[in-house]
Amino acid sequence: MRVSVEKMGKLDGKTCFICGKYLLNNSTNDLAYLQLPSGSTQRAKPDKYYLFECPNCGKVAHKRCWYDVGEQKIKKGWFRGSDWRMACPSCGLQLSSTRSERTDWKRGYQIPGHPDDELIELHVGDVLTWKAGSIFGKIGKAIDSFFKGVGLGSLSDSETNAVAAAAGRIGKTIRDVAQQVFRLELPPEERAEIKQLKCQNCGAALPMPDLFEEAVVCAHCGTAHLLPT
Repeated sequence: MRVSVEKMGKLDGKTCFICGKYLLNNSTNDLAYLQLPSGSTQRAKPDKYYLFECPNCGKVAHKRCWYDVGEQKIKKGWFRGSDWRMACPSCGLQLSSTRSERTDWKRGYQIPGHPDDELIELHVGDVLTWKAGSIFGKIGKAIDSFFKGVGLGSLSDSETNAVAAAAGRIGKTIRDVAQQVFRLELPPEERAEIKQLKCQNCGAALPMPDLFEEAVVCAHCGTAHLLPT
């Protein structure tokens, strides 16, 4: 089941319960192997990768993590070799029958009894599109990391005038503005991607400034926020 860009947000911020990494991040462990005419294989960066959800407990992990951890060796006794089967590391549910050999990842490993077309399918291009379009529209996550606190007295004349104008728009003066100012360190051309803002001091929602307004002041605590233009 291919996850569309529009539905990618349901996986955003969620982690693989086995490796602890984000589900929307792939790694070198997800690399595929292409069969060459010579019979050998060559590593190739995949254009898609898969997630699998345990049908019993609902825990989700990268397909490669199920291979690395979920596949368990079952010893049959001294000098009798071993068998393999897959079980959920979380709830212990047996997910496959016992097999005499473990399928090599390089030979096109599939989760036993669950072909790839039944798994959660993520296309790398779709994931990149989602990340590019969402990073500047999130409250309290991506945007907050771009704000830097500076002192009111360190502002240039033009920045001070912008803060004073922003204060005036909410019925305040420059004397009402808090001493700590937050400057958004983001290229001006990316400002259009911002859909919502919140005060970096008290967390209150901020009014979205017009295109040519360089600052906005929180009506609740008087904290100024400088924006690139």
